[in-house]
Amino acid sequence: MTSAAYEHTAPARRSRSLPTAGTLQWLVWLLVFGLVLGPFVPLLFASVRDRPLYQAGGVFTLAAYGDLLHDPAFWRAALHTLEYASLTTALSVVAGGAVAILVARTDMPGGQAFGRLTLLPLLLPSLGIVLGWIVVWGPGGYLSSQIQSHLHIGTLDINSIPGMAVIEATRLLPVAYMTCEAALARADSSLEDAARSAGAPPLTVLRRITIPMLRPALLNSGTLIFTLSIASLGIPLLLGTPHNIQFVSTYLYLQWTNAATPDSPIVSAGAMLLLLVATLLLLLRNRLLGAEARYVSVAGKAGRTAMLSLRVWRWPLACAIGLYLALSTLVPVLGLAVMSFVAFLTPLIAPWHLFTWSNWQILGTGVYLRSIEHSALLALVGGIVTTAVVAVGTLVAHRSKLPVRRTLPFVMLYPRAIPGLIIGIGFFWAFLETGGPGSFLRQSIWGILLAFCIRNLPFAYVVMYPTLTRIGEELDRAGRSVGASWWRTCRTIVLPLLRPALFASFILMFVEILNDYDPALFLVRPGTEVIGTTMLDTFLQGIVGPVASLAMVQVGITVIVLALGTFVFKVRVSGGHDA
Repeated sequence: MTSAAYEHTAPARRSRSLPTAGTLQWLVWLLVFGLVLGPFVPLLFASVRDRPLYQAGGVFTLAAYGDLLHDPAFWRAALHTLEYASLTTALSVVAGGAVAILVARTDMPGGQAFGRLTLLPLLLPSLGIVLGWIVVWGPGGYLSSQIQSHLHIGTLDINSIPGMAVIEATRLLPVAYMTCEAALARADSSLEDAARSAGAPPLTVLRRITIPMLRPALLNSGTLIFTLSIASLGIPLLLGTPHNIQFVSTYLYLQWTNAATPDSPIVSAGAMLLLLVATLLLLLRNRLLGAEARYVSVAGKAGRTAMLSLRVWRWPLACAIGLYLALSTLVPVLGLAVMSFVAFLTPLIAPWHLFTWSNWQILGTGVYLRSIEHSALLALVGGIVTTAVVAVGTLVAHRSKLPVRRTLPFVMLYPRAIPGLIIGIGFFWAFLETGGPGSFLRQSIWGILLAFCIRNLPFAYVVMYPTLTRIGEELDRAGRSVGASWWRTCRTIVLPLLRPALFASFILMFVEILNDYDPALFLVRPGTEVIGTTMLDTFLQGIVGPVASLAMVQVGITVIVLALGTFVFKVRVSGGHDA
């Protein structure tokens, strides 16, 4: 074929392929929007009816909102939630920012190792870590009893709001660390070097230059941590409820589960109020993200970073961070491990005298075995499906000409700012209102899978998007210049280059779905249990040994999968890929 003939036919082929590409892009956009925002429509509908959606008749009314706002118990729960979220945010942001500065800007020994270990609480099963805290540091806990009896020193009361905030802060500190560490990595150290060369002492450099550069990152991470804190359910339910300390999340959960007839309009109204607060906080966070770029000291690639010398404080600070990591993560996990092998854990009797296999043997029977099988299956299928959908969604958002493509990033980040219990309630009503398909999903594990995938979808996007930005768009244009369609260009050029991020996304999605449980609390039925719901139900019955064993199963699978991701696929714990 001559060159002239080829130039005549190639545009024709491209024009015939454009409707197909456009149709695919619109279908992806509709799929993502429908799955993420769709469940909130029946939730809103349920909050403005005078009776549950499954009852015929009814009228539209705002009475549920009025009853909720006039309930003193709700306002006490809201006050407790505000106190808890504020303390958690302050502790996480201050400590996370400090660790980020020490790791990224000082010569502290073992900085890189400490940085990676700091992220573990975000990856390990949150419910298991909380149970580990209870076993070790709770009233009558192994170490708290030892310290009380031998040193006559009281330990932190983890059943109080400050105690619960400390536990949540250790879990969410990695969020502040990652945000601040990323901001420091993008900023050149030339301003700090200039201040030191002018004779400014190290503390002055930190106070006058480094910390002001981190201000948007601190506000950004603080907004996200506050949002996640008001959504917390496991810690308030396990530690606050037995002492009559209710949060908004536990207030709604107990209104649904403890009543003979759940007051679904009030629960739905409370869920909508939480959804509104979370949405406003997410919009504020997006504004802060935009402002953060103004504080980067150089454009483009950062220059060489000169480390601040800690001098005599190098080893004391390293030991302090190591002690924190040991007490907040390692000790609770070890406490769980010991608890899983003993009849009961007490400082009065040596653990080896109480050794038993029964806590592990019971995992091979009944609801325990079924929960493990379901969680493993959901993590595998959900990891694959969500990674595939997010990959195409990311391509549409950043590699297409779809008019509404810029709305996709916000929607794909939205679910992580939404409390898991709200997602669970939303899907409950959505399944109830969609007839046969909804009934099938509600009565099977696949409905739980859908809720888990939507809630954890942002993890796949935040891993995939940075990698996609490093792939030059000239490759797309080169493919289309020879007549390839949009989808064929993405499939044959972009997606192969995106393979490392696909592996990283799958690993993170597998871990997060395996360890998730909040949305399932409103969807689980006999025969559809997952590890998290079974652990929670069993612990609330006062049975601790099998719960510890289930938690160790989660920890073991998580560690193995992360290790495979690190050594086989070269996936970093922070969610990237080693270049």
